[in-house]
Amino acid sequence: MSLYLRDDERAIRVQRLVNDWTKSRLLVAEQRDRLLPELQVNLRRTNIFLRVTLFVFGYLIVNALTGLFVVTLNLSEGATMYLAAFAAAAFFAVAQVLVQRFRLYRFGIEEAAAVASVSFLAIAASMAFYPTFSMLQAMIAAAAGSFLLFRRFGYVYAGVAATLFVALIPFGTAQVDTVRRLAAIALMMTVFFIARERRQDHDWDYPGDAYAVIEAVAWAVLYFVLNLKASPWLSSPDELGLFYWATYAAIWILPTVGLFLAIRDRHRLLLDLNIVMALATLMSNKAYLGAEPKPWDPILLGVLLITIAIGLRRWLASGEQGGRRGFVAHRLLASEKERLALAGAATVFAPGAPPSHAHEPPSIGGGGSSGGAGASGKF
Repeated sequence: MSLYLRDDERAIRVQRLVNDWTKSRLLVAEQRDRLLPELQVNLRRTNIFLRVTLFVFGYLIVNALTGLFVVTLNLSEGATMYLAAFAAAAFFAVAQVLVQRFRLYRFGIEEAAAVASVSFLAIAASMAFYPTFSMLQAMIAAAAGSFLLFRRFGYVYAGVAATLFVALIPFGTAQVDTVRRLAAIALMMTVFFIARERRQDHDWDYPGDAYAVIEAVAWAVLYFVLNLKASPWLSSPDELGLFYWATYAAIWILPTVGLFLAIRDRHRLLLDLNIVMALATLMSNKAYLGAEPKPWDPILLGVLLITIAIGLRRWLASGEQGGRRGFVAHRLLASEKERLALAGAATVFAPGAPPSHAHEPPSIGGGGSSGGAGASGKF
C-alpha cells in the first residue's frame, strides 16, 4: 500500500500537465490560474536541483554513518551483516516517518534513506552465508527491496531498478549462458505482461503511467538480452546454432511488434525505445552474419534514416489537419522540445576524432636536426 493518497498523486500529475500545456500555449494563463487552486495537495515538495542535492548528500551521510560504526567498532564479517540488516530496517522506517510526519514528497532526503535501506539489504543478503558471498542473493534482495520502494513510495526509478535486478538474477547462477538468457527472457516477458495489464487497467491514469515505464523497460531489457552482439559483456554467448539464429530472428521481430503495439496504444516511451531497438538491429546485422564492416556503412545508415524521416514527416503532414490518427509531424508540448534540446546538448560529450600527430623525422646517428652532423646533437 502506497504512503501517498491516490488523489494526491493524480493531482500532482495534473499540475505538471497544466503547467506543460500552458508553456506549450495549449492553455492560457487565465485557464491555468483557475485550474491550479483545485489541484493543491498537502505535501512538501522542492525543485529538482535541491532534490538531487539532498538525495546525494543524504545518501553519502547515511552510508558514512554506517561505515563509521563498522570501522570504529572493528566489526567482524558476521557482525557487519547484522548491522547492515539493522540499518536496512532502520532507514526504511526513517523514510516512512519523514513521509508520514513531515509530508515530504520527492524531497530527496527521504529518498536517500529509502534507497540506502535497499543497499544495506543487498549487502546483508550477500553475506547471509559467510564466508560465501553470493551475488545471486544480493540481486534477489535488491529486486525485492526496489519493488517494495516502488509499491510503498511510488518511486518509478525503483520499479525500473527492480526490473533490471530481476533480469540479472539468472546471471548470478552457475548455468551456461543459453540457460541464463532463456531464464532472463522468461522473467522479462512475465514482467512485461504484468506491467502491461496493470497499465491497461488504469488507462494511463495513476499508477498506469508508472507501469507504462516498467512495461517499456522490460521490453527493452528483453531485446538487450536477446541481442547477443549487444550484450556479450553481460555473459559470453555459447553461440549454439539454433539459439543463435533464433535470437537473430527475434531482434528483427521485437522492434516490429513493439512499434505496432506502441502506435496502437499511443505509448510514446515504448515507441521511442522500439525505434532505438530497430537501429540497434540494423547495426548488429553484419556482426550476426559475420560480414566484414565497411567504412561507408555509417554513411548508408545515415542516408537511410534521413530518407525514412523525411518520408514519414511528409506522409504525416499530408493527412487531414496535418496528422494521421492522432499523430502529427511536429512536437506539441514544450517538455518534449526541452528533452530534445537536452539530448542535443548531450552530444557535445560524444568522443570526437583523435587529434592528428605530426610525425617526428627520425634522427640519424645522434646528429643534429639541421645542417652538419652534430651541429646541435649530443655525444
